[in-house]
Amino acid sequence: MSEPVRFKLDPTVDGLELVRRWMVAGDGVGGFLRRLGSHPVEAREGFVRVALDIDPGHANFIGLVHGGVTAALIDMAGGAATMSILKPGQTLVTTDLTMRFLNAAPSDTARLEATGTVTYSDDRKAVVAAEVVTDAGVVVAQGTVGVAIRAAR
Repeated sequence: MSEPVRFKLDPTVDGLELVRRWMVAGDGVGGFLRRLGSHPVEAREGFVRVALDIDPGHANFIGLVHGGVTAALIDMAGGAATMSILKPGQTLVTTDLTMRFLNAAPSDTARLEATGTVTYSDDRKAVVAAEVVTDAGVVVAQGTVGVAIRAAR
């Protein structure tokens, strides 16, 4: 299942269009996102919802969805929400991430969804509030993601 990233960032379109293209590509983007199995399912300017159908490979030793999976979803929701506000040619990188685990997700959970909402942005950075919930509506984690916006080259 190891494969390189195949999704290309088109510098001629804005970030919301990039997120929409990612939604169409699904897990066909390759790289870590394919390995994890997550993809955006809803997007508008400043907001993205990312979904992950849980499989046995997401479990830890005690029958729960691994916390690293949850952390990755927080990071993806933060980055994707920031991507949705980028101007053509801009890119981004996570600079910091804080999160709190609130409830465990049993490994027989069918799906996790993470939402990211931009709460602050300027030309160089964004701050995103993120939350991960189970398909039953249980809040698993909440976090904040800091993102650097990189100028178009």
